[in-house]
Amino acid sequence: MGKKVVILPNWVGDFLMAFASLDPVMEKESLLLCGKKGFYELIRGKYKEEIWIEKEKGLAGALRTVRRLMKSPATTAVLLPNSFSSALIATLSGMSKVVGIPKDGRFFLLTRKVKVDESLHQAEIYRRILEEAGLSFEGGLTGRIYLSRNDRSWAEERLRELGWEDKRIAVIHPGASKPERCWPAERFGEIARRLEELNYKVAVVGSGKEAELGEKVAKSLSSESFYNLAKESVPLGKLSAFIEKAHIFVGNDSGPIHIAGACGLKVVGIYGPSLPEKTGPVMGEGGVFKGVSLRMDCSPCRERFFKECTPINGKPPCIWEITTEMVWEALKTLL
Repeated sequence: MGKKVVILPNWVGDFLMAFASLDPVMEKESLLLCGKKGFYELIRGKYKEEIWIEKEKGLAGALRTVRRLMKSPATTAVLLPNSFSSALIATLSGMSKVVGIPKDGRFFLLTRKVKVDESLHQAEIYRRILEEAGLSFEGGLTGRIYLSRNDRSWAEERLRELGWEDKRIAVIHPGASKPERCWPAERFGEIARRLEELNYKVAVVGSGKEAELGEKVAKSLSSESFYNLAKESVPLGKLSAFIEKAHIFVGNDSGPIHIAGACGLKVVGIYGPSLPEKTGPVMGEGGVFKGVSLRMDCSPCRERFFKECTPINGKPPCIWEITTEMVWEALKTLL
C-alpha cells in the first residue's frame, strides 16, 4: 500500500498551523511531507530528512518537485494549499488519490473534495482536510517545533556573546510579507523603549530586507539593550532557536509570531487586514497569546491595497488606527 504525502502551504505560519495536527499523526502513521526546503529546519530535531520532499517554485522547480514525488512511495496526495498548482503537481506525479478543497479551478483534479467551514481557524481547516484524507485525531491543537541541537547551541552562543544569558529578552518582529500589513516601526520602537525601562533586552528578528525596520525600532534604545538579528539573515532554524530563548514576543501577523507561539512564549500579535481568531498562532505548552485588532467590518480582507480602502500614511486604517497604548495594554498583562 502506498503512503500519503501532504503537500504543505508556502508560508511559515501556515506550515506551523498544519504541523500542530501533523506531528501527533506522524507518531502513529508514516507520512511524507512536501514543502519548502527551509521549513524542514523547524522539525529536524525529531524527524529524519527522509520524510521531506522539497517543493520548489517556478515552472522548472515544479517539474523537479513532480519528479521527486514520482520517485516516492506515495500514492495519495493531501493538499493543504488551495492553489491550482499544488493539485496539478500531485496529478502529474501520478497520485491515484488527490484530496483537497475544490478552489482555484482545480475541481476536476481532485478525487476527494473537502468542504470546510471557512469561519474556522486556519489550523482547524487544515485538520479537517487531513481528517477527510483518513487521518484521525485525539485532543486539541498544540503548537509544535523541534529544532536541532546545532541551532540551539548557536543561539546559546550568540546570547553569551551579547552578555544576555541571564537577561529577560523581548523579541520584536516589525516586518510582514507586505509592507501595508506592518504596524509602524516607530510604534514598535516606543514599545521597545518601555520594555528597556523594565530591564528587558530587545532583539529585532526578520529577513535581511527587514533590517532597516529594525534600525527604526532601535532609535530610542541604548546599544547595550538592542540587537538587530535581521541584519544577519540567519537560516530559519537559527532564527527560531533565538526566538525560543526569549520571554516576550511582539510582532505583526507573520511567520515569526507562529514560531514564537509554537515555542510557548508570551506573545502579542498585531492584526489589521487579518483576524487573530482566524490566523493567530497555535500555542505551544505554557504559551499565552494576546491578539490586538480593531476587528473592522472589512476584516479579514483580500488585501488588495488600496482598492477597497483609503490609506492613512500608506497604511490601511485597520493597522494605522491601532495605537501604541492598545498594544502596550495587551503586553502589560503578560509581563
